[in-house]
Parts: sequence; C-alpha cells; structure tokens
Amino acid sequence: MSIGRFRSVMIGVFSVAAVVVAADAPPPSLPHSAVESLKSSLSDSAAHRNHLWRDVAPRGRNGAVTAYIEIPKGERRKFEFRMRDNRVAIDRVMPEDLGGYPINYGFVPQTVSYDGDPFDALVLGPALTVGETTQGVIVGLFIMDDEKGHDAKVVLSPSAPGGGPRYEVTAADRQRLSDFFGRYKAHEPGKFSRVGGWGTAADGLAYVMLTHRFFTECRDAAGGCTLSR
Repeated sequence: MSIGRFRSVMIGVFSVAAVVVAADAPPPSLPHSAVESLKSSLSDSAAHRNHLWRDVAPRGRNGAVTAYIEIPKGERRKFEFRMRDNRVAIDRVMPEDLGGYPINYGFVPQTVSYDGDPFDALVLGPALTVGETTQGVIVGLFIMDDEKGHDAKVVLSPSAPGGGPRYEVTAADRQRLSDFFGRYKAHEPGKFSRVGGWGTAADGLAYVMLTHRFFTECRDAAGGCTLSR
C-alpha cells in the first residue's frame, strides 16, 4: 500500500505531519523477501529456549499491546535486536545534528512486517530502558514508507489507572515525530524515508493483528503469502 492511498481527512490541519486519516486496511500480502526473512528469523531464534520475539505474546489479556524497547527516547545510539543473540546490539550512532530519538522505539513480539522485520512500535512517555518489555494502549498509527516499502508503526501509550491511555498523541508530537522520521535516513546512502500522516487507534490495531497473522500463518509459505481478510 502506498502512502497516497488514504481516505478522509479528520482534522483541519494542512501539514501532512499533523493530519489524522482513516487509513486503508493493511495490505494482506507479505512479500516473498519478508517471508524469507521470517523463516530466517525463526531459524536464528531456534537456539534459545525462550526468545523475546518468538515467544512473547503480542497482546495481553486486557488487550494492551506488548512492545520490546530497542531505543529509549532521547538516545542517539541505534540499537537493533539480533535474532540469533536474543538481545540488542548497537548498530550505529545517529548524527549529532539529527539528535536523539523523540520517542521510545521498539517492536511488537510475534509479528513480521512488510520489510521482514518485526512490526515497529513507538511508545509515548518518559524514556524507557533498552531491552525492556512493556505494554501499552494503542493511540494511533504512524504512516510512512522507506526504501523497503510500507513501514507503518503502531503508537502506544502506557495505560492510566482506569485502563485508558495515559498520554494522547498531540499535534506537537505528530510534528516532532514526522520531522525526525522524515529525515532520519538522510545520512545513509541509498536509503530514504517518507512520512504519510497518521492513522487512528483502530488502524493501529488492524496492523498489529495482521502482522501477528503473518508471523503465525506465513512461515511455511512458498513465495509470497496472502491472507484472507
């Protein structure tokens, strides 16, 4: 799905960074390259009796979404989870002029997205710890593409005492995140990122559920994998 295929604008703001849209349903097809990455990740994880991506449920009994934190808010070091090691390692350091990540960044366990990596999660609130597993309430979907294709990210908030989100995504949050992720690959030759706007909490849930289905149903596929709606 390209970033142009979105339906009605829900708020009267003209900057794409601040626009909330009702996104189309997530594409039901996982590319062949992503299927092969899924198989490779499962193979790499086999040495571990308990694996943080393979064995942790993507949602709790209360419906909250699980996120494994790779990069804390404010961190310039880009940690990435290594399937074979079952832990994160430093991949590179982001340029000083770009600054640190404006939000906690990680992934939802037991998912695979269109690039073959676990489905990305952004967690609002104070900085969390590298390697921490947390749960949050879905508050939106961050829509973007990169050189590998569709690269949307679910946005989570820690829950408040009543069970709702402790934080909402403000217009300032949308602008700050869009500015960062719109240029965070500018220093990497051959790579790019393009921000497409913001989806609803329902859109975020649809992506979590589908990328979990990819994880469970596409591991034995030959070629690409298309799921029924």
